[in-house]
Amino acid sequence: MTHVVSIGTYLPPWTVRERRVKGPDEDALTMAVAAGRAADPDATAARVVLVSRDFPLLEGGNGAVLLAALSLPADTPVAEVLGGAPAVLDQLVSAVPGTLIIGADDNDLAVGAAAALTGDEGVPVAAAARQTRSLPLTARGEDGTRHTYADPRLQREVGVRSTLARLGLRGTRTVVAVAGAPPAQLGSDLDTSGAVADATASAAASIRLLADAIEAGAEGLLLAVEQATISAAELALNGTRPRIFRDEFPPRDLPKTRVADGVGIPISMPAYARAFEPKIRWEAAVFDESPGIDSAPQFPPRLRVNNAGQLATEYRLEPLPRTGTVYTHTTVRIPVPDLPSPYSLAVVQLDDSPVRVLLKVTGVPAGAATIGQEGIVVLRKIATRAGIPDYGYAFWPGRTLVARGAKA
Repeated sequence: MTHVVSIGTYLPPWTVRERRVKGPDEDALTMAVAAGRAADPDATAARVVLVSRDFPLLEGGNGAVLLAALSLPADTPVAEVLGGAPAVLDQLVSAVPGTLIIGADDNDLAVGAAAALTGDEGVPVAAAARQTRSLPLTARGEDGTRHTYADPRLQREVGVRSTLARLGLRGTRTVVAVAGAPPAQLGSDLDTSGAVADATASAAASIRLLADAIEAGAEGLLLAVEQATISAAELALNGTRPRIFRDEFPPRDLPKTRVADGVGIPISMPAYARAFEPKIRWEAAVFDESPGIDSAPQFPPRLRVNNAGQLATEYRLEPLPRTGTVYTHTTVRIPVPDLPSPYSLAVVQLDDSPVRVLLKVTGVPAGAATIGQEGIVVLRKIATRAGIPDYGYAFWPGRTLVARGAKA
């Protein structure tokens, strides 16, 4: 049995024809970070599990960015699991206290992320039943192309209902949430009259629907479906209600952008490695005060020389604030390779800090930021260089940090 102490969700602010879509500087990893920080704003997790079918780097490399952006130590165990809603529910019900489970989606069917933090107390979620069966109605080839065998009746009868029959979940059992299938596909053996549902093939759906059920005060079965595989868990509300943080901005139309033809700036792995820690961990160097060197934070961290011409190499790292105000800004409208244009840049005065940083503006149309506008610093995919995503921070004006300590 697992106890859930906190839940965080994230949805990108953009839509195309009333469907949520990611921004050009977002992917499964940046959305996972947003949900993870919402669920664990104080960075208390002792273990992280990221579940997705849409990793930006299938060859590895997600874990280091994930931990750094979540402000967790680099020695924190992190697992990257390939899967959808059942995999997320499986990880949740088997997690030890202090585990942050994140489901992230970045595909044509679903975008967004959700995270749950486990602890010693909280709402209990226990494994109820599970069946893993093969019915590959959707598959992906070596070239990354999806192949779909479209047969809704086969999915319903041979996939969902046949698997449910094996689970033995019949009678008066109440279903409070269904991820991965419409409740009508379950048949009449289960009470789904009050169930919340997300029929898309979404990894985040299991956690997002768990939050919906808790907010509705519902107890019963959580079902997670993917093709012919079903996981079931029992939700009870006899513990301390978890904190639920929803980083879900009201949707707006995705602005039109264009990218110029040509080759962009190639990635330099040595430069990437040198800049990784200060760039992704969002930390400044603080030196002990001495003649010629003050104690003001230096970003990015760099060595300094005192009045005697001696190189000061000893400093400590301090996290930088993640809120600030637009000091000045400009908008670039000439298309360039690798970068969707137009885009805005802003010099941001960080709150309670002398540090000003130059950041790309995100979350609003180009040119929409104004001087003096408050906002937050968020992880974004700054560019894709030679096929490698290059991560850094951007400024989202008009937003505030997810409130800490808020109750559902």
